[in-house]
Amino acid sequence: MSITVLIVDDHPLLRQGLKTLLELEGGITVVGQASNGPEAIRLAKQLQPDVVLLDINMPGMNGVEVAKVLREQQPDLGILVLTIHDDETYVKEMIRSGAKGYLLKDAEPRQVVQAIKKVAAGESVYPTDLMERVMERYHQLEVRMGRLQSAAAINDLSLTNRELEILRYIVEGMRNKEIANALYISEKTVKNHITNLLRKLDVEDRTQAAVFAVSQGLFTQE
Repeated sequence: MSITVLIVDDHPLLRQGLKTLLELEGGITVVGQASNGPEAIRLAKQLQPDVVLLDINMPGMNGVEVAKVLREQQPDLGILVLTIHDDETYVKEMIRSGAKGYLLKDAEPRQVVQAIKKVAAGESVYPTDLMERVMERYHQLEVRMGRLQSAAAINDLSLTNRELEILRYIVEGMRNKEIANALYISEKTVKNHITNLLRKLDVEDRTQAAVFAVSQGLFTQE
């Protein structure tokens, strides 16, 4: 089945270039183009695409605002940001707005195609260097397990204290072996906890778990 894509960008030449690129790729069909936020929201509702390829800078209504509306109206829609901005602030805002992926406009064509396929499959796509900068912001806050923004929110997730500790270490970028050493448990035990953690958070991998923790503000500054 072909992946359907809606392209949202205020530059006609870029939209046409992306359309041409994607139509050369088997399994992807561009079903529409929008030059602004309101048009994007209208077409997304009308065309029901699998993925919206979304720019941030647009007149009137920017990509962050568009993503928030799209997420509210179509929770299962895959939103992939394609932008010139490599600022971690934008990455964090788009994560909170419901974007599943974030790419820079200087990305290779194959990267754009692969990202669309991953987002359509429900996966998250964020460049490693950008995510490292986002995580560094949280490292500087000295993330601690005990200072959760909302005890009620954590209770809803049914996470154990050990799972919260491990989630904190995942956000900090630690590997399984490092987590095991820090907690004085075996790597196998760490893996078992992570398996349970991913299931409870309803995410596919460690990256998505970290993105979830960042987007929900689960850990706050002391």
